[in-house]
Amino acid sequence: MRLVEYLKSVFRLSSMIFTLLATINLFISKDTLFDIIEYMLVVSVISGLLRFIIEDNESYSNRRIVINQIIYIGLILVQIVIGDVLYDWGLGFIGLVKNFGITLLIYAFIKFFIYSNDKKEADEINELIQQQKEASKGESE
Repeated sequence: MRLVEYLKSVFRLSSMIFTLLATINLFISKDTLFDIIEYMLVVSVISGLLRFIIEDNESYSNRRIVINQIIYIGLILVQIVIGDVLYDWGLGFIGLVKNFGITLLIYAFIKFFIYSNDKKEADEINELIQQQKEASKGESE
């Protein structure tokens, strides 16, 4: 993957993460949203830059992919804990568990979004292949 393509995908992933974080926090607590919006942006950018961890690029085993996914989620949770300490959010155990749940929901949403795009692209490629097969079959007859 070229650097420009990687940076574009990082920007898209960071934007999705930030938008979802901001939306969820808007529903939970508007005061919290405006207090931590800068930190959410930092978490989103760092999470987007870690995209290389969750890419399988067809060279990893299934076990390695699962380990990478767990590492990715763990790193995001570490960022939340660091934010709790730095900004004195006072989340406590229950707040951290809620944030863990929110993180998993965002992660699942983004994975579903990426999967849907990949499936759509694969369907288009399969359709083109079928058209080429039919075209070459028609020419040979």
